[in-house]
Amino acid sequence: MANNYYDATGVLMLERVTPVITALFGGFNLDESYPGNGQAYVARISESNDPQWSDVLENLTNLAAQLDLPSPDDEDSEAITMAAIIEALAKHFDADQDPKLRNLVEHHQFEDSADLEALLLIASCFNDGHNLAAIQFEGCWHCSKPRLFEFGGEGCFLSRELNLFSASSQALHLGLELRQAILAGDLDKAAARIAKETLSLLAGIDGEPLRDRLRRRVVEHLLSTSSSMAPI
Repeated sequence: MANNYYDATGVLMLERVTPVITALFGGFNLDESYPGNGQAYVARISESNDPQWSDVLENLTNLAAQLDLPSPDDEDSEAITMAAIIEALAKHFDADQDPKLRNLVEHHQFEDSADLEALLLIASCFNDGHNLAAIQFEGCWHCSKPRLFEFGGEGCFLSRELNLFSASSQALHLGLELRQAILAGDLDKAAARIAKETLSLLAGIDGEPLRDRLRRRVVEHLLSTSSSMAPI
């Protein structure tokens, strides 16, 4: 029987670790002293730590108590939901009208493993001096037996301005599709696939006006670069 694992490490890019950061990222083996210089270590290690939303809920509930905030349900602490505690803390941090946070509360299930995208958004709204700017996270999945395609890696860069993701499997799929299109002489299909990759990259940037301007600049750079390149 083979076992599959996923391990990842990364950094929080911030000014300092605060109670909010500890509550949200403490389950990620948070280490504010390493590597230092505005970065704090975080990790998700198989068979060691897999931060769950239930853990985050408990930590945020304790944080609310430390801030002397009224509990969403003083009679039954087990009935406190993630949405309720976020709303309580949002009022304290004057973030209860933030549209992205409200959308998160309305649509996120807050079940199983805690995801970094949601944690970043919550931290950004609950800024108690940490000034979290971005998260860099890189992970890999592996198997106890050398099975085909059971090994790979991925990375992400998350901030309020843009979210970028990449994985080793992406190169496998992209390469296969491009090769098939090229061998078939279907340059339109190959170009469409490349365009799709570019649009996916642009989609990670926050704000439609900015994406539109960048899209035009990318086209301009491609045209100017192709015209200046000598044939190989």
